[in-house]
Amino acid sequence: MTIAREGWMAELIRWVEDEVPVSYGRFRLGPGSLEPEEEGQSGVMLAEPGGLALDGVELESRANTARVRMEAWDSEPLDAPGEPWTQAGQIVYLSSYGIVQVGGIGYSPSGQKLLIGPPFCVYGLRAYTGQVRTEPAPWDDSELEAVEESFLLRFWPRADAAAPALRPESEARGLAAARMRELVPLPPGAQAPRPEQWPALRPHPRPDPATLVMRYDPGTDHLEPVPPAGSQAPDEAWRRVEEVLGDLRYDLLGNLPNHVESWSRSRLEHYAARLRVDRRVGRELNPDDAPTMVLKASDVRTVLIGPDPGHSGRAWVWGKDDDAYAEVLSVDRQIVARDPIRGNSLLTGIVTILRNEDDHVEVRAATAAEAARVSTVERLRG
Repeated sequence: MTIAREGWMAELIRWVEDEVPVSYGRFRLGPGSLEPEEEGQSGVMLAEPGGLALDGVELESRANTARVRMEAWDSEPLDAPGEPWTQAGQIVYLSSYGIVQVGGIGYSPSGQKLLIGPPFCVYGLRAYTGQVRTEPAPWDDSELEAVEESFLLRFWPRADAAAPALRPESEARGLAAARMRELVPLPPGAQAPRPEQWPALRPHPRPDPATLVMRYDPGTDHLEPVPPAGSQAPDEAWRRVEEVLGDLRYDLLGNLPNHVESWSRSRLEHYAARLRVDRRVGRELNPDDAPTMVLKASDVRTVLIGPDPGHSGRAWVWGKDDDAYAEVLSVDRQIVARDPIRGNSLLTGIVTILRNEDDHVEVRAATAAEAARVSTVERLRG
């Protein structure tokens, strides 16, 4: 989808949909990390015009469930989406992850995620409300209850926030929030990151479908007839795992979780859905299909946050010779040491993380813009 305006065009890069339970009239937008950084949650309501949110914002809803469509644009979309959408507010959204998800307050997120762009950037966020579906109230058929409300959230990049966030004194994770706040209001001449510099701001030529992720409630696990571990035939237990995960088993970065054979089918299906989301986001971070490799997460040192998808850092790998892994460890490639007995070389290079599973990461060579952040911090910290 492209919107033209006097020779200028804003392009819709990608979108996802999710369903969110509403608690006390609210639900939450937060970072894509499975462990959100509490210090970054500002609690600003989207209805407050011109507000500022850092990795978290609460939205109001009058229904029991919110059906949310989130869109990532490469620049500000000037045209409104039209019927049935009504603008509900606009804020400045500072993202230290570059990936967002929605969830109910007090509920675990479904696992659906949207890559909005590179981490440590300032984004515009505009919200729209849509249709409200009603049904007869269970306590009185003559009254109507709002059961589902539609929302549209649009993100677009406004400025790179890495300069204040990655200062050498910002070693602690929590300080990233304070440093990024210094960028608001935006300084004169602040430039938005450009798609040609950042793969995260370009659509994949062969995108994976962004399917809806069904919510898994661990509290209902006991309702399913799952035999205790050890009481069922091993072949039968693993047959259920293979049936649900299918080809995903051959695309795992690490090993399957411990005791996965004892999981219920709903838990397995939710795990498979999250794997598909992570795999989709990983492909979106690599629109040029650059060569990749899998490393232990501890082999990549990222800056402030990580090793999460979208973040860049320096990798250290032992290779069979000086030319090993040349396609991936190509940016600021260095030979740190050689082991003459084994004939191995310790290699290093700057990479960008695409996926993180079971303490393993998939990485590709960083682009110039991604690598510049790592090099700047290394230079400042000596």
